[in-house]
Amino acid sequence: MAITDKSDQEILHIVKPMIDEVVDACNRKDWDSFSKYQTDEEANNPENRKNVERQWNESDVLTSLKPEREILGVLRRDDVALVYWKQTCDNVPGEFLASYLIKEINHEIKEVGFLVI
Repeated sequence: MAITDKSDQEILHIVKPMIDEVVDACNRKDWDSFSKYQTDEEANNPENRKNVERQWNESDVLTSLKPEREILGVLRRDDVALVYWKQTCDNVPGEFLASYLIKEINHEIKEVGFLVI
């Protein structure tokens, strides 16, 4: 069964621990933990790492993410499931829209995108 064939609840059960780890890794600026669920290609891409580390250094948002979140929904596009939620931060006032994209690759669930806007 493809990830997009699963119910919202099944997808959320899979993705919530992944999001927890990625949010925690952002706050600690920990590349190894942050890239844990990425595809091998992305995790080992020096340009990807450089870009993420630059964002950590330039953005108070990405390094002060609160662990609490309000899940807004799940979208499915081709073979990718996108979970989106309301994100807040410790150091920046206001609310942000965050999304986490997952895809099944070789029978493993992999992150194919993480965005906070």
